[in-house]
Amino acid sequence: MMALLNRITRKAGNKLTHKAAQSLSTRGYKQFCKALAQPQAVQREKLSSLLKVIAPSVSGKRYNLSSELFYEEFIRKVPITEYDDWAAQIDKARSGSPQELSMEANERFQPTSGSTSKIKWIPYTQSFLNELDAAISPWMMDMYQNNPGMLSGSHYWSLSWVPTELRRTISGAVNDDLKLLPWWKRVFMGLTSSVPEGVSLADTSDDSQFATLCYLLADKSLTFLSVWSPTFALTLFDNIIKHKLELVSVLATGKWGPRDAALPGLKCPKSHRVAELLLHWKGAVSAELLQQIWPKLALVSAWDTSSSTTWAHKLQRLLPQGEFQGKGLWATEGVVTIPFQNQYPLAICSHFYEFIDLETEEVLPAWKLEKDQLVRPVLTTGSGLLRYAMKDKLRVSGFLQDCPCFEFLGRLDGIDLVGEKMSPEIALEVMKTVDNNPCLAAITLFAVPTSSSNEKPFYLLLCEANADITEFEMKQIAVNAEAELSACFHYQLARDLGQLDALKVCCSQSARDLYYSRCEARGMVVGNIKIEPLVLWDIETPNVFLDAIAA
Repeated sequence: MMALLNRITRKAGNKLTHKAAQSLSTRGYKQFCKALAQPQAVQREKLSSLLKVIAPSVSGKRYNLSSELFYEEFIRKVPITEYDDWAAQIDKARSGSPQELSMEANERFQPTSGSTSKIKWIPYTQSFLNELDAAISPWMMDMYQNNPGMLSGSHYWSLSWVPTELRRTISGAVNDDLKLLPWWKRVFMGLTSSVPEGVSLADTSDDSQFATLCYLLADKSLTFLSVWSPTFALTLFDNIIKHKLELVSVLATGKWGPRDAALPGLKCPKSHRVAELLLHWKGAVSAELLQQIWPKLALVSAWDTSSSTTWAHKLQRLLPQGEFQGKGLWATEGVVTIPFQNQYPLAICSHFYEFIDLETEEVLPAWKLEKDQLVRPVLTTGSGLLRYAMKDKLRVSGFLQDCPCFEFLGRLDGIDLVGEKMSPEIALEVMKTVDNNPCLAAITLFAVPTSSSNEKPFYLLLCEANADITEFEMKQIAVNAEAELSACFHYQLARDLGQLDALKVCCSQSARDLYYSRCEARGMVVGNIKIEPLVLWDIETPNVFLDAIAA
């Protein structure tokens, strides 16, 4: 009887908490709805407010900015920029130099992958956090309105996962998405969260994943599951079978066992129901199993465009009891779009936006876009980054009232199979790892999505050999190349989370022919082919690659 009362109380508490959060999101929701009809006025006002905190800063003085500038004057003073234009100032800010990019204090520096640098550090000020919240409020409100089943249970929002090696060198706040929210949202989301914040402080990514899985499996009331890459969720589900006996033990006893020291201060979840279910379950993870574990799941949110499409479809098949919603375009540097009313409108109330037309190279403000334009977003944000060019390719898919909506088509300069953000510059560094071998010449780094949804994608270093290469040499080449890749933040993270398989090496005297075969299959003329350092392998996998995979 007491257990029944506790469940009733918890369910009522969840519903009241969600209702309160919904109510407190109303203001941001109404502001966003109003802004949809007047993008030019809203965006000009946004630029003006940003200049008030940026103009007096070191970078503001460098560009001779003032808070009174109109957009047309602002773009004459500030060129289009990328991370390298800000790296030196960000390093100074991280070392304690105040007011480098903004007059506001930096609340945190969030790591992400760079192209020429292994890790980029993006400053987060209070203004920038407010800009993120201006996108979160309408998104959450829209989800609540269209998925009322979310109101009756707990939620899981995936963490900003950090690779194991970085966990001991950066603040725990960097690994906690709730810290991005206003205090009242942190309170409400903490009360309804299926997984406690403390999992982010575990010793390793593996420990964090295991603890996350335990909490989720024990939570029969889960109604919302939000992850960035669908492969992250799929890897979690694979671990149900991989760690089945350990999960059964933990859930049956309510004790972490050998992982206790790695998960300090975390109360271990307990579920005799799921422990018994897993103990007698035979075979792989299936929709039937997951439906028994989470019968109330109402909504699943994950990337579902570009290279994530295949994995998103697999995730949907495994969780048919819930509706599925794709993500908007969020990056560490800022938010571009949110899911809203079944479209992906510009997060018009967040940052100041411009767009580079990929055909004409013309830079346009948001209010001058036209349907079907292919564009690259440019952000000016509360972090102090000015006219910062993102490396994403978007299509203007239409308009919600007068606000442009977009479809994400992929990365412009690199490849992103599962969120690893690989760039040509990093690929070149990987290729240099074989420079000391006189028998080899690195041709390219292939990203191989795999032909089966049961296999993990991976990267393959293709080398041209002018002599036989021993098995020992092959393994050493792979070790060196993998080490170079692992220095990159999001690649190591994807490896830690089991989303990518280890790098493979293929050494062949006909390596260039292999490269050309892929180009010819896509209609390219051999004489016009330029060998690129980073290429997506998007045709049938040749036998020589299969041999490298099997090695």
